[in-house]
Amino acid sequence: MKKILFVILDGAADKDRSAYRFSDKPNLDWIAKNGFAGLVNNELGGHPDSGISIWNLLGYSAEEYPGRGYLEALGAGLTPDKGDVCVRGNFAVVREEIKVEGGVQKRKLIVSDRRAGRDDTGLEELVSEINKEKELKYIDGVRFDLYKSVGHRVVIIMKNSVSPDISDADPGDNNLPVEEIKPTARTTEAAHTAAALNKWLYATYNFLKSHPINRRRGVPANFILTRGPGAYRYIKEMKIKYGLNGAVVTGSPVVKGIARALGMSVIEVVGATGKIDTNLEGKVAAAFAALSTRDFVLLHVLAPDIAAHDKILDKKIKIIEKIDEKWFKYILNRVDFDETVVAVTSDHITDVWTGLHLPGHVPFAIYTKGIEKTGVKKFDEVSCKIGPLIEISDFFERLLEFR
Repeated sequence: MKKILFVILDGAADKDRSAYRFSDKPNLDWIAKNGFAGLVNNELGGHPDSGISIWNLLGYSAEEYPGRGYLEALGAGLTPDKGDVCVRGNFAVVREEIKVEGGVQKRKLIVSDRRAGRDDTGLEELVSEINKEKELKYIDGVRFDLYKSVGHRVVIIMKNSVSPDISDADPGDNNLPVEEIKPTARTTEAAHTAAALNKWLYATYNFLKSHPINRRRGVPANFILTRGPGAYRYIKEMKIKYGLNGAVVTGSPVVKGIARALGMSVIEVVGATGKIDTNLEGKVAAAFAALSTRDFVLLHVLAPDIAAHDKILDKKIKIIEKIDEKWFKYILNRVDFDETVVAVTSDHITDVWTGLHLPGHVPFAIYTKGIEKTGVKKFDEVSCKIGPLIEISDFFERLLEFR
């Protein structure tokens, strides 16, 4: 049986005027031209996120999904207890506006910047200060613990008769009101959790808005936008489900969390930041080395997604070209394709024009010695239409056929 190197370029696909199509990427194009290439269909909601998308790409169903917050917690090195609810969050910037609803004036918090300028100055200190505040530790009997993750991201762990069946505070874009968290199931626990988290978020806002650290930041990190609640559930590990001894190379907390949830090793690489400046050379070398002792290695990069969220086409193009040079040239020169299958795709569209995750088709290519070609000439959303269209939930099973 052949080994598998699976490369995921997070958010690299586009809806229109694609960065892939504008990029000079001879190595990726070679893989598409000489391999089995086509499109993956991702319709996992209106704005499919990386957690559920990569979960599906690895052959696990939405019904098995423990929730993004739980995976973020695992990825941050945390060990939530059974019964805990984990929520992912962003430090954000909000402003107060008066809105008239039903003839009544109401104070609303409007999101100015969902990522607080991507500036993590002082955020470790703010997390520590929040955790020290007695009034923020327990709300209506629910315990709150806040943990810093990568950049502007955090994880909140809630304890004591809590439920993951709650909605998000994050409206999904700037210049929209912070959403009220509501129960999504008709249970006492869900209603209690939603109410307690709402109170905690606004109490935290009142603490943050006048904090001295925020006065010295470029933009104030004065709110925590939450989304993606999750909790422990039993999941068959990859070794049991597929017989694969797997490893993951990534700087992304959620992808590390997926690896840990599925019993795969996480290979830490110095400089793998989960940001634009990630150590591409170190990551591909670590993935190649891992193939000597593993059946399956997942190599993931978040940088294209970040560029697309920033709505900067040129930045996204340059990142794709850099990945092609640093990763795919390396892979084509070093991997033994008699013994190895290489697959590459994106987890979802991150549209560089809107900055949003969108459902739709993303290109894929698979190469190994003797593989059937599909006639695709280049690796992009239009060229790959010649090849097959595979549902995201079926992709991993198709990939395993080439072993």
